[in-house]
Amino acid sequence: MTDVGLKRPSNQDAFCQATLPDVQFAVVCDGMGGHQGGNVASELAVSAFHEMLSSRLHGGLRTKEWKNLISGIIARVSLLIADTAAATPDLAGMGSTVVMAVRIGEKMCIAHVGDSRCYLFRKGKLRRLTKDHSLVQELIDRKEISPEEGENHPGRNVITRALGYQDESLADVVFSDVKKGDVYLLCTDGLTVPVSDSELQEILQITPPDRLAEVLVDKALAGGGPDNITVGILWEESEAKNQ
Repeated sequence: MTDVGLKRPSNQDAFCQATLPDVQFAVVCDGMGGHQGGNVASELAVSAFHEMLSSRLHGGLRTKEWKNLISGIIARVSLLIADTAAATPDLAGMGSTVVMAVRIGEKMCIAHVGDSRCYLFRKGKLRRLTKDHSLVQELIDRKEISPEEGENHPGRNVITRALGYQDESLADVVFSDVKKGDVYLLCTDGLTVPVSDSELQEILQITPPDRLAEVLVDKALAGGGPDNITVGILWEESEAKNQ
């Protein structure tokens, strides 16, 4: 689910998803750059990701091959955005974040660039699987500020990696074994700025997965809706559900 929020004139988020014979994936992007640039960057990214992931991923890949393939796809999409921006003056400086979840068999691959996030909710607990590529996260890592101070830091919207700006060693890629009852949450910062991780956990504890996207978007809007909001939910049915 995606929503323009309450402060922005247009929605520069974009997403895609697909269920193929032996691969499933979801991709969320948050564009940036001028009046049109953000829209163009995020739409270009999700279109390219959909085509490349659909045509190049397949069952039987080993973990290292899978990681290299997804990292390479992200690098190619980054270069595509950079080339498009360079060829169109009105789009100069455009870029996009990305977070994706790709499932093959019983493993989920999570890849991201920027500050769009993936969380895993398992057995009542929420865990963030991505680390923001942002100025605030670097300050936290260096222990110059606390995570709590980072929530209100004036530079909290400054990201240090984005599609369209680098094409090598760009993405962080991690793997997770899929368990019964798991819920994976993909989102842009339009959700995580107004809604804290503790609030996300509370909502996930009481909300069925098929209603989560709507409930989380409503929560972000109730928190002021300062940015575009996009939420993607992937889940594995619990044992009880399957019986």
